[in-house]
Amino acid sequence: MTGLDDFTARFRSDIRAELDWARLAGVRAGVRVETLGQEAGRRRLAELFTVWYADPGGVDSSWNAPGSRPLRVAAADRTLPSWPVERRHAVTALTRAFAAGSGPLPLTLPAYRVDEDRHVLLDGNHRAVAAHLAGADIHLTLWSLSGPVCESILPDLRHYAAPLI
Repeated sequence: MTGLDDFTARFRSDIRAELDWARLAGVRAGVRVETLGQEAGRRRLAELFTVWYADPGGVDSSWNAPGSRPLRVAAADRTLPSWPVERRHAVTALTRAFAAGSGPLPLTLPAYRVDEDRHVLLDGNHRAVAAHLAGADIHLTLWSLSGPVCESILPDLRHYAAPLI
């Protein structure tokens, strides 16, 4: 286990998601670092959830729009025609660059661990989707926060929280 201080020092300036850093410290969020290469890395990358969403009609949407659902890296391009121009251009340029590269592409990504099989990317969505689309051989280092799955820590977590009974 690596500590929250290490995670914060490494990623805080890059993460633009509305993460409540003080609350994370208060709940003593844990951090797990996992390094995967080749096929295992590609599989894990494909399974990660982005902070991009689709509405019931399959159009790009916001996290808080009624009926919106988070997209996994492997499915994010399904909404490509409706992406904002800046996102589309950034992912296209990165995809070309990654496809032209040689050797494994090193990807270090921060995520929030929702459960054993679900992680939400906190940064690097463009790079993750582009690497997947390029079919690049990757070397994935995933830094995962573990804490309560509640939207007061990260609004996006409302899509993953267990329903109240």
